[in-house]
Amino acid sequence: MHTLIYTSIDSADALQQHAGLMEAVFPLHQSLRPHFQDFDAYLTQMQRVLADHARLLVVQYTDHQAIGLALYRMHHNTYQHKLFFLEDLVVDENQRGRHLGSQILLQCEHIARSNGCHYLSLDSGTFRTRAHKFYYSHDYVADCFHFSKKL
Repeated sequence: MHTLIYTSIDSADALQQHAGLMEAVFPLHQSLRPHFQDFDAYLTQMQRVLADHARLLVVQYTDHQAIGLALYRMHHNTYQHKLFFLEDLVVDENQRGRHLGSQILLQCEHIARSNGCHYLSLDSGTFRTRAHKFYYSHDYVADCFHFSKKL
């Protein structure tokens, strides 16, 4: 069994320090966000996202193979107080079925609690039924609708 290593990237400077790791992460993130076809465009967007207070948690095996990631933000709102919002959670397709997603989700919950968050919240596309089953199995509930409008 491999030991998991969690690397937190929380700024544009940290992103540059982990440039090689980001090259390994790109195909993982691209599997969830296929509109990223170009690594340089992806890196530029990640710089913007991190500058806007997001954090990237990269998950690797001890042999440095990147196998998952979580992209999240923590902020205050008016009904959940301090919130950990999980924007993206990805596990390498070849590594699924090994409970890695569960371990990453538990790590996110630990980070959230450690930072005084009252809730961990996320959105999941209506077509992502496997993801829904995963979240339901971890005691998450669908407690609201998310609406959006392209501008």
